[in-house]
Amino acid sequence: MAIIYALMSMFFWGLALFLAAIASRKIGNILTLFWMQIFGFAIGSIYLLFSPNLASFNLLPPFIPVLFVVALLQAIGALAYYKGMVKGQVSLVSPLGASYGLITAILSIIFLKEILRLNQLVAILFIIFGMITISLNLKDLIKNKSIQLLTGTKEGIIAMLGWGVSLFLLIFPSKELGWFLPSIFFRFLIILFLLIYILYSKISFLPKTQKLPFKLLVFIGLFDILAFFSYSLGVSQGYGSIVGPVSSASTLVTIFLGLIFLKEKLGVRKIIGVAAIVGGLVLISI
Repeated sequence: MAIIYALMSMFFWGLALFLAAIASRKIGNILTLFWMQIFGFAIGSIYLLFSPNLASFNLLPPFIPVLFVVALLQAIGALAYYKGMVKGQVSLVSPLGASYGLITAILSIIFLKEILRLNQLVAILFIIFGMITISLNLKDLIKNKSIQLLTGTKEGIIAMLGWGVSLFLLIFPSKELGWFLPSIFFRFLIILFLLIYILYSKISFLPKTQKLPFKLLVFIGLFDILAFFSYSLGVSQGYGSIVGPVSSASTLVTIFLGLIFLKEKLGVRKIIGVAAIVGGLVLISI
């Protein structure tokens, strides 16, 4: 059953991240993250009112420090990812951010003593190769012997690290508190972080040049919270080293939508890099 939940999170995250790329290009990464979190939390709260998870709140306090870190890393990763989507191509930033499965798998193997099999080792090498291939400007490297990262690469790597570590940490409260409570609580913390930042920075809560894309943000929030619920269900029942990489294959959905609706083009180098990352993500989950 864990693999089914992992596939569900892959699909929902792919949709959410693609729509977030569109919203970020309209109203910026901060407002996109803030409002999609608001709508996602509101949707989740409706379920909370009718769920038995209310009884688990007395078990929450010991996990608040962990969930605080999860929320902080999630916010940093998402803001970097959305910013990268504004600056660079979806087909570049998406596979880099989606490589968080590599981080989650490695941490699960080290700290949870999950055994690293040969196919997982090969998969890690595939992902690293793919990341280097799509991230570096190889022409400048050959011509000028200087390393120059393509636009959006830094943001994609920050997202990968932030999401990878945070989703690993989310395994612990999910196994003890169940699939729902950790996801809804750290989302509440993200909203608090962003609220404090927006007030401190004196940023307007609404875009100045256009209307708030209400429907778009609602769907982003819905798909995102469904992805987290699916992920939490998966890691509460199975191995993080499997659920994490499978869910991160959401880049397939995001890239596919980017090619169709944003008319992005993939050169040979990017095709090879994306194929290596996707192949690694698939291989690591077998």
